[in-house]
Parts: sequence; structure tokens; C-alpha cells
Amino acid sequence: MSKIFTIDKKNKITIVRGDTAIFDLTLDNYTFVEGDKVYFTVKNTVYDTLNIIQKVITEFEENKVRIMLTKEDTDIDIGMYTYDVQCSLVNGLVDTVIIPATFEVIGGVTSD
Repeated sequence: MSKIFTIDKKNKITIVRGDTAIFDLTLDNYTFVEGDKVYFTVKNTVYDTLNIIQKVITEFEENKVRIMLTKEDTDIDIGMYTYDVQCSLVNGLVDTVIIPATFEVIGGVTSD
């Protein structure tokens, strides 16, 4: 079975509307600790205040951030959005580890 969920070299994410996706993120030279938070946020543009999707990850297995997008998350209008990933660490540091990149939702033929 083939899924159309991709992350390219420029961090562009492409997903079919209503599909699910799970992907992991790790950081070089940092071990996540209790109290760290990682935010995956999708908006129409970087200038918007309304989040289309936001996942806040506070639990880490094997030092990985697991981001899970549900059918409900991706059941949004077909089009181009912007996303980023920001770490808010317990030591007070904030680091945007994936700068704003394209999040594209494409149409599919089959729906339920």
C-alpha cells in the first residue's frame, strides 16, 4: 500500500486530505527531559494567529518526538499552509528547529 505523505529535503510536507501520518523528529546534541515541550503548528500563513493544527508533544521515547496527525487534523481545505516545529525546553531555551515550511494538503479520489 502506498501513501502520499512526504517530507522533502526542504521540509515541505504533502498529505492527502483526511489521511493520517506519524513521523519522528530527533535533535542532535540534545536529550529531551521531563518538562520539555515540542510544538508542531500549522497556520494559513506565518502572520496568522489562528492555528489550523497544533500538536504539543511532552512525552519522548528514545529521545524522539513522535508527531501524529489524525484524520480529523488533516480534514481541512485543500491548499497550501505553513508549519514549523518549535522546542520550548525546561531550561528556558526556545528553538525553532524547523523554520516555517510548506504544508500542502492535496485531494484524494476516495473518501469515507
